Amino acid sequence: MPFSVAFGTAITFMGEIFMQQGTRHIWIDVEDLFVYARTASRPSGIQRVVLEICQAMQDDADLWPRVRFVRHSATGTDFVPVDWSSVSEISARLAGDGHETSTGIVRGQKDTTLGESRLQRLGRSVPTSLRVPAGQMIRNVLGLTQATASLSVAAADFVSDVAKAKWQQKTPSRTGEAQFFAPLPGDVLLTLGASWTHATYGALLRQCKARHGVKVAVLVHDLVPLLWPEWCRPGLPSVFKRWYSAVVPECDVIFTNSEATRQDVLNYAVRQKLDLTIPVVTVPMGSGFVTLPPQRSDPAIKTIVDGLGPYILCVGTLEARKNHAVLFRTWRRLLQERPASAVPKLVFAGCQGWLVDDLVQQIRNSAFLDGHLVWIDAPSDALVAALYQRCLFTVLPSFYEGWGLPVTESLAWGKACLISDRSSLPEAGAGLAESFDPDNGSDLLERIKSLLDSPEKLWEQEAAIQAGFKAVPWSSAVHVVKQALGA
Repeated sequence: MPFSVAFGTAITFMGEIFMQQGTRHIWIDVEDLFVYARTASRPSGIQRVVLEICQAMQDDADLWPRVRFVRHSATGTDFVPVDWSSVSEISARLAGDGHETSTGIVRGQKDTTLGESRLQRLGRSVPTSLRVPAGQMIRNVLGLTQATASLSVAAADFVSDVAKAKWQQKTPSRTGEAQFFAPLPGDVLLTLGASWTHATYGALLRQCKARHGVKVAVLVHDLVPLLWPEWCRPGLPSVFKRWYSAVVPECDVIFTNSEATRQDVLNYAVRQKLDLTIPVVTVPMGSGFVTLPPQRSDPAIKTIVDGLGPYILCVGTLEARKNHAVLFRTWRRLLQERPASAVPKLVFAGCQGWLVDDLVQQIRNSAFLDGHLVWIDAPSDALVAALYQRCLFTVLPSFYEGWGLPVTESLAWGKACLISDRSSLPEAGAGLAESFDPDNGSDLLERIKSLLDSPEKLWEQEAAIQAGFKAVPWSSAVHVVKQALGA
C-alpha cells in the first residue's frame, strides 16, 4: 500500500477512535525535560523536537486551550499537572536565552598550549613510568569529583521537584486550572520525549488507561538501543528494551519522526513477533528554530565566528554513533596532503556525549590538529544559527539517525550538506544533500576535496537548495498530531 494511502487510512482510523468519546484535553508528559535539564545545559535532538512542537502548539488557537502538561508524582505512580511557564523556562535556559555568558565554550589549540605552571614543570621531571599512571589517577579523581558534584545537584533538584509536586497536589489553583491529574474519558496522554528513564512507565500508562479511560500516544525518535546497542552507554539497551516492550502494548497510536524510523518500528515488530495493529504515523520534522531569539548584534557570537576564518561545520552531540572520528581522520589526511593555509577549519558544535573519551583525547593529543579543529561545546541556539550562516558547508557523517535535524537546518540556511547515506539522513536531505558511505573515509575525503577545489560545484548545490528546498514549519508536526488524535 502506498505510504500516502496508508497514512490517510491511519489518520482516519485514529480520528474515529478518539472522536468516539470526544477529545477534551491532550496531556503532554514533560517529566523527561525536567530530568534532562538537571544536568544538561543544551538540548539534544529529542529535547529540541519536544520543545519545538510544544512551542508551535501555542499558535494553534483551537488546540492550545486544550493542551495540558504533566510531570510524574513523587512516587512515580501518577501524574501531576505543571504550568506551561515552567516548561517555557526550561526551553529558554536550554536555548541559551540569548545571554552572552551562555553562548558556548570554545575549545581549540590553546587548550593544550597554555604556559606550564611550576607544578607542571616539576611533573615533567618525574619518570614516565610514574608520571603516566599518576596522571591517569588524577584524571579519574577529577572525573569522580565532577560526577559527584553533578549527582549532588541532581539530587537537590529532585528533592525540590518532589516538594513542589506535593505542594501542587495540596494547593488550590489560583487560575482555575486543576492541580490534580484528573483526565476524562477521551482525553489523550501524549509522550513526546524520552520516557524510558521511568523504570515502570508501561505500568503507569496501563494504570492511567484503566483509571481514567484515556488514550495513549507515544513519539518514537529512534530504535538505536535495540538495533545498535554498541553505540549506547552501558545498561541503556536493556532499559530501553524493557520500556519498549511494556509501552507499545499500551499505545493507541505510535508517532515516529521519519519514514525510516517508522519502518524500523514495523520491521522490529515483525522480527520480535509483536502484535502491532495500531497506526504508526510519521510526524514531519520542522526545519527551523521556533524558539530562536530575535537576531541582533551579539559581540560574543561575532567574536567567536569572526575568529574561525573559513570553516566546515558539523552540528550535533559528540557520540560514537555520529561518527565524528571519520572527520578527525579526514582532516588529518587533508593536512598531510595540502599546505595548512589551504585547509579550512573543521568545527564541531555540540556537547560531549557517549563513548567518545578516546576521540576527545586524540583531539587533545593532536593539539586540535594544530589549530585546524575547533570544538564549540554547548553552543547556544543563536551561536548555532550564526555558525550555519557563515560556514562553507556542513557535514553529518552519522551511522544512524532517527531524523537528522542538522541536515534540514543546514538546508534551511541555504548551505550545502554532505550526509551519510544511512537510515533517515537521505530522507532529511530531500534529494538536495550529497551522500557518502560513512564507513569509507576515502569517499568522504574525495567529496570534501571536490567541494573545496570546485567552488562552482558548491555554488550549484547552494542554488539547487535555494530553488528546491521547502521549509517545513513545526506547525506541520502539530497538524499531523492533531489529525491523528482527532483533536
